[in-house]
Amino acid sequence: MVQYHALGVLYHIRKSDRLAVTKLVAKLTRTSLKSPYAVCMLIRIACKLLEDEDSVGAGSPDSPLFEFIESCLRHKSEMVIYEAAHAIVNLRRTTARELAPAVSVLQLFCSSPKPTLRFAAVRTLNKVAMSHPAAVTACNLDLENLITDSNRSIATLAITTLLKTGAESSVDRLMKQIASFVSEISDEFKIVVVQ
Repeated sequence: MVQYHALGVLYHIRKSDRLAVTKLVAKLTRTSLKSPYAVCMLIRIACKLLEDEDSVGAGSPDSPLFEFIESCLRHKSEMVIYEAAHAIVNLRRTTARELAPAVSVLQLFCSSPKPTLRFAAVRTLNKVAMSHPAAVTACNLDLENLITDSNRSIATLAITTLLKTGAESSVDRLMKQIASFVSEISDEFKIVVVQ
């Protein structure tokens, strides 16, 4: 936790000096931070730098910052892995090839025994499906398994994601499954599914 707060203070002090922030991130990406919270913050700072580079026209997937974020997909902490996947998904101008590792990690999270990880994964996949539906189609089988999840939020997100990514034949099959589901859920979830 100390590393997290120290990084927060250092970033806050240097945030108006782009070069200082770049040096800080470059230094910390080469070292191994022990705190997963600090790594998450470092991912967020790296994303901000990538977005700034991208707006200037210098950002690229070959960037050391992007490579650092992608390497965090193989971290031992689930929190860091999710943060890295979420960061890659939210970067502007990402291609399907760049999204693939993040989507595969999110696909693994869909079968997690932890409801929070399943919810986070489905929510993020739903967001990806809006801009890159083809990238999410590999997860359709896992998402279909989540339709019967006891957590209605997860089930609703799984259905809406499948409706965005499914082929015509799978949508027909899905509509038959949804019929019983819709009668069980509250009105607010029905609105989400219909939208």
